[in-house]
Amino acid sequence: MDAQAYPGALSELAFVEAYLQGALRKPQVVADSLLRSLVLASYNDRLILSGLLAEQLAEACRRLTGVYLALSDRRYPVARSLSNPLPGLDQWTAFIQAAGTLTPEQMLRELGLGGDALASATILRAQPGLATLSDLVAAAELGSPMLLLPHGRLSEECWFAGPTPSGGHVAASLGTEEHDAASLADLTADLCSVARGFLGSYLDARRAPFARQ
Repeated sequence: MDAQAYPGALSELAFVEAYLQGALRKPQVVADSLLRSLVLASYNDRLILSGLLAEQLAEACRRLTGVYLALSDRRYPVARSLSNPLPGLDQWTAFIQAAGTLTPEQMLRELGLGGDALASATILRAQPGLATLSDLVAAAELGSPMLLLPHGRLSEECWFAGPTPSGGHVAASLGTEEHDAASLADLTADLCSVARGFLGSYLDARRAPFARQ
């Protein structure tokens, strides 16, 4: 794959670096900004901001899955794999199964990473309830996700939903309290941190003297 295949005519490693600094940071940066805005927002506006937080969390899930797939299958250049469309529910399901069963050390071997990524693998292994995010990932994958708010009353939940090709829908329930929004932002930050830790370890190894290309 030549340089013209990557945005901006970047080289392979330059693309991976740009992806690390941009695509993998974006969900966390946006989530942090939304959380700050949410504190002073009215009730209905807070629900909408929570829906936007859910979008960032779904993207963080899919970006992390993409990093996992790219690093665990080196038959293709990592940059090429990262430039593919974001993974969907099937890939997310396989990823969280691995994340829930492999020890941090086994995860590093699976990804071909060194000990500098152990902290990231440990954070991932400690994440509870990743499977509960599957509806969120599915709704985002389906495209045209919509936020559904309860009408005319305070509620303990709203819904992040997406239409299925068969005419049905997938809906992920979201809490409506400030602490629920904070939990979404915190989890987004954790998953972004893990993805960046894994990809950063790969980049460091590639840049090391005498590194295998």
